Amino acid sequence: MKIFNQIGILLGVWAGGEVVSQLIKNIINIPGSILGMIILFLLLQFKILSEDKIKDVADFLLGNMGIFFIPAGVSLIQSLGLIKENAVLLLSCIILINITVMIGSGKSVDFMIKLKEKKQAKSEEEIA
Repeated sequence: MKIFNQIGILLGVWAGGEVVSQLIKNIINIPGSILGMIILFLLLQFKILSEDKIKDVADFLLGNMGIFFIPAGVSLIQSLGLIKENAVLLLSCIILINITVMIGSGKSVDFMIKLKEKKQAKSEEEIA
């Protein structure tokens, strides 16, 4: 019964995201599944929903995430001709995006490290 409750919670949050998506579709078009994830994040972050309430089902879904990529893989195989025609463009985009992500991640980590060092220095000054 515990598993059904956890599935029900996740499906309820997803359905809530779909409802919100339909309500705001004239303002901004965000998929309901994305809004559901944001709602779930907020519920967990503000301790409205305990992690224990969804842990078993979430662990199962995360452990078997590869299954959810099968339809995308099949679709890629069906589009192999299109991919071959645009291989140079696709590879260029992939390389450029990866470089951009690496640089952005590095800069973000540097910023957070400096922020943490400033916070530690400030707390050491207050202690002294």
